[in-house]
Amino acid sequence: MHTARLRTAAAAGIVLTAALALAACSAATPSPDETTTTAAEVSTPFAGETLTLATDANYPPCQFFEEGSDVMVGYEVDLWDAIAAKLGVTLEVENTQFASLIPGVQSGRYDIAMECISDNAEREQEVSFVNYIFDKTDVVTIESYDGPITEGDDLSLCGETMGAQTGFDTIDKVNDILNPACAEAGLDPVVIQEYPNAADTYNALNSGRVDFMILGTSAAAYLNQTAPTPINYASIESFPQKYLGMVIAKDNTELQDALLAGLEAVIADGTYMDILEKWGMESLALEEPGINLATTRPLD
Repeated sequence: MHTARLRTAAAAGIVLTAALALAACSAATPSPDETTTTAAEVSTPFAGETLTLATDANYPPCQFFEEGSDVMVGYEVDLWDAIAAKLGVTLEVENTQFASLIPGVQSGRYDIAMECISDNAEREQEVSFVNYIFDKTDVVTIESYDGPITEGDDLSLCGETMGAQTGFDTIDKVNDILNPACAEAGLDPVVIQEYPNAADTYNALNSGRVDFMILGTSAAAYLNQTAPTPINYASIESFPQKYLGMVIAKDNTELQDALLAGLEAVIADGTYMDILEKWGMESLALEEPGINLATTRPLD
């Protein structure tokens, strides 16, 4: 487990905020985006085809819209573009709610889903993952929070209210890991308030309607740079590290293998590390990608 740490936003005067920008973007549904087909460098049955990719572009730095723009950016955007170029495919990208991503792949509406989706054994019963990075977990509070949450003490979360986006596995982790620990210690459970998207969840935190959020380290670090009010974030020791991955239908093994081959090619030519360094995420690089690593190569 990684070492606990606490960081405070360095620039309290930043006015360009993830929460406000995301709230503005979530008000409109953009037209599907498409990558440009290029000659395939990796041989697969999908060269020249158009694949549908679903995402929820409200979760920087994974993917989000630049303020006042319908241009989607983020490290996953860079990564899926690079993989598509290797495979010689066109990606038709649809922006939708997070909770519909996995069901959309299961139903065949989408070929792929990406939104920093964490891989776990439960989800692997429904879909498959092509894993490209791992992430850690942080507790996020606004700097003015004066409650009992204490760095390095996960039980200090007991009795507090967490904001969470519907469909996020942090809800299950709180219910399955943290709340039983609270009960064993004779403490009240964490109260969970669900919101339909990241913007609403961030706004609930900023307004004090919830006490904390639980985010991946990369998302917490980005929010630290862009939040409208200074935040604190510290690692949560109860939750294990996790793999993130592209979601594909369980029976679509051809596409799983193709995406893995494209990912391996992007890693081999250095593009993968260039993308992570661009977004300050090189410490989370996965040197050996794979399929369904949550069960085939579990993290300690």
